[in-house]
Amino acid sequence: MTRRILVVLTAALLLFAGCRQNNLLRVDGRVVDATIHSITLLTAAGDSVVLSTLGTDPMLVPGVLPGDEVHVGYEVLPDGETMRALYLRITTPSAYRLLPGIWRDCTGAREVGLVLAEDGSARAVGLGELPLQDWSLDEDNLVLTAVEQENPKSTRTLLFAIQKLDIDSLVVLPAGGGPALAFSRAE
Repeated sequence: MTRRILVVLTAALLLFAGCRQNNLLRVDGRVVDATIHSITLLTAAGDSVVLSTLGTDPMLVPGVLPGDEVHVGYEVLPDGETMRALYLRITTPSAYRLLPGIWRDCTGAREVGLVLAEDGSARAVGLGELPLQDWSLDEDNLVLTAVEQENPKSTRTLLFAIQKLDIDSLVVLPAGGGPALAFSRAE
């Protein structure tokens, strides 16, 4: 008798789980804002969608960064307005996720490189003792801030248009003209 009840309860649970998965809604978009409890997406149709992450499993709904392209499965809560993310998959990572690391160009007579840290600090290697302080992004531009050697309280901004960025390569073009710089990610 107990075994029969257990079988019936298991079947009911599987049936309920199957129905819930069929009602799962999905949305694709680019992250425009992310807080500890919500994600705001811009869809291809130009719609802004806010998804709650309150109470979600961080293994199924990992942290995101602005610019990440994502695919999200969600449910509408009983209030009829709140959409809560149930799973999230990053389909295309943002430049904020790809840029941190050590980038080297070993094709010339001397090694040239950039060290772009996750905390926004930066360092140059083989670029004429260029004293980099930090890095940031401005749309599709890599912005490097360098400290003036003559006056350490003074800084200058170096702007590079990002031509190519993926997990293994970074190609930037100086905004003031000049040859492109092609870097490979160092191990």
